[in-house]
Amino acid sequence: MTIDLRSWTGALAAFLSGILAAVALTNPARMRWPVTEPQSKIDQWISSQSTSVVVGAIVAVGACAYLQHRGSRRRAWAFVYSGVVVLILIRFLVAEEVGLDLLSVLGFAKTIAAGLILGGAVAASWDSSLGRNLLIIGVVSTWLAAQSSTGDLIPVSTSSIGEPAWALLLLTLICAVACAVTDDSELRISESEPGVAAAALAVATGLAVTQRILSSVVDRQENPPTFSGWLVMVASTVAVLTLTWFCVRRLDTTSGSGGFLWAATAVGAAATTVFADLTDRFFLDGDRTSPLVIAALAIIAVVFGLSRSRHRDRTIAGLALLAAIPLSEWIFDGEHELALLLRIVALGVGSGLLLGSVLPSNPVAATLGLTIPFTALVFMSIGQHEIETVSSTYVQHDPPSTYVEYNSELRAYVDATAPDAAFRADAAFVIVDATEDPPRSDAAALLMSAVVVATGIALRRRSPVDTPSPD
Repeated sequence: MTIDLRSWTGALAAFLSGILAAVALTNPARMRWPVTEPQSKIDQWISSQSTSVVVGAIVAVGACAYLQHRGSRRRAWAFVYSGVVVLILIRFLVAEEVGLDLLSVLGFAKTIAAGLILGGAVAASWDSSLGRNLLIIGVVSTWLAAQSSTGDLIPVSTSSIGEPAWALLLLTLICAVACAVTDDSELRISESEPGVAAAALAVATGLAVTQRILSSVVDRQENPPTFSGWLVMVASTVAVLTLTWFCVRRLDTTSGSGGFLWAATAVGAAATTVFADLTDRFFLDGDRTSPLVIAALAIIAVVFGLSRSRHRDRTIAGLALLAAIPLSEWIFDGEHELALLLRIVALGVGSGLLLGSVLPSNPVAATLGLTIPFTALVFMSIGQHEIETVSSTYVQHDPPSTYVEYNSELRAYVDATAPDAAFRADAAFVIVDATEDPPRSDAAALLMSAVVVATGIALRRRSPVDTPSPD
């Protein structure tokens, strides 16, 4: 059997690019590292993190639209390795002591680079069944697993999960350069249908910006939320679903690819309670499952889901599994480690089944759908509101020596490496009492399950899905 080295190199590059883009775009609102900035500047920087993710998502869709218009596969890989170079430079810069102003700039640069990587990888690999599937596996499984990599004391970084590993950066760079050099110049990216790029870019901008605005409104509600606060959360969720419905209609009129948008929205909603449990467990428990184990489980689960949906529509099965995940919160909470791992596996399988059943043939629409989980900020804010919080900045005056103190009552760290050093623990969210179970909310689980059901109804009422045939 002849091995097509060029195709396998492109598929590997797509897989690594998906992982790298997901790492750079994933930025849960929690962090532990020492800062010496005023509280107002810390809050402003935390707010800029979500905004930078929105910018990165818009750049990804715009980059893919531009590349499809130009039709050059080599140019697409050039976007990928250019983005990787930017991430490598950022990795060098954050190794030094930097202030929040520069860190904010680097955060935006990182998400913009991630947008170039994701948009370029989708444009270059979406025509290939192997490359397309590996790209989805890389993005979705990394998005699931990255939530488990927070909680430990980390150096100053642009995000709460730290900077991408050197091995990942270098391997992606090598593969992207190899693809750009060896790619056949006659192999062009397929032309987009008229109006698809403009529609997808408008939808990406509208959805991402709306999610950012509404999430800031949700974040300002009391913790735990009052009745009026829950009304705001429900209204924000309804607003997101309504806007998504209008956006899907616009996409369907140009390419028939709106179903992928509904599917990605369902995945983002189903993951909310799982990510909230990961927050609880990884901040409360010292003995926890390795993020590498969770990453392996996520990859296997997504691969299984995609493989089962390859030749048969598994939309109903995927929706049913995703809707059941939030409801399982009523039976198991974050303390049951095995149950949490099983829910992560179920989330990966359900995501693979649903996304694989409604894959769009247009790469721009695909890029839009792949960015939805990262910009589902309203859902994430609702999930995080289930954690009781207190002020999270602490100051230690005139330390006698360099040390790190562990405060068992607040589960926070105080870094006294410098006089008057303030330590931002868990960013906006700090557990008040680690000896008691964090409050669980049946209402949040029910709301997220209702979102999945609503997306399923909307998805099934559409015209036949726009799924590319297997190669």
